[in-house]
Amino acid sequence: MPPPAPFGKRSLGDPIEDLTKTLLSLTERYGLFGVFLISFVGNAIPYATVPYLALIAALAAQKSLTLPEAVLWSVVGGLGAALGKVVVYLTGVGTSELLPEKVRKNFELFSKIAQRGIFVAVFLFAALPLPDDVLYVPLGVARYPLIKFFFAVWLGKIIITFLSIAFGNAYSRIMEEYNVNATESAIILIVATVVLMVIIGRMDWARIAIALSQRGTLYALYVMSDELAKAIGLKWLARKISSLLSKPEGAGH
Repeated sequence: MPPPAPFGKRSLGDPIEDLTKTLLSLTERYGLFGVFLISFVGNAIPYATVPYLALIAALAAQKSLTLPEAVLWSVVGGLGAALGKVVVYLTGVGTSELLPEKVRKNFELFSKIAQRGIFVAVFLFAALPLPDDVLYVPLGVARYPLIKFFFAVWLGKIIITFLSIAFGNAYSRIMEEYNVNATESAIILIVATVVLMVIIGRMDWARIAIALSQRGTLYALYVMSDELAKAIGLKWLARKISSLLSKPEGAGH
């Protein structure tokens, strides 16, 4: 048995590497069920940022999946993710029991009025790397139809899982060119995913959604740029964008 590393000599990356190896080995051991399990757990905890897609992408990169295999993984992973989001939805349903009846009825009325738009919103939030629980919990409170919710999320999660697998395969080829081993490659991928999720989580997506609905796509992109600058700490850029946003519509043309 090798002696423990001297104090101060053990690198910070060691525990991360150990965790990565464990998660990847579990997923690899259980195959498709492992993909399903990681997808379910990664989505079932409300407001948690579990980088499950990075794990799936890393494992897919190691296995060099064919197109049919990638599609199958996407469907199974999407199913696990959708069932996980049903747990989040049910959290909203449970929360609704604690709300005053008037508030609960307002949520239900909102759900009935905007059903078509909500289905598209649920799908887009599932298909894009957005903090989707901020939408899904209120939909549980509003008692949005569970079947519609489930299928919108499942379709979206299939797409984002497939894109993650495709990215993982392309990423593995790049890493091979630079002689980076599979574990180191997985660590880089997971850390990058966590950083991206932190940035996304710090952005005010409600503000962006309001900008999109009230003033259109171009203005929403300006607002998104402002939120991104704030999220990554570029205060000077955020101030500059905010000054542009504060100008009356049509100014400067």
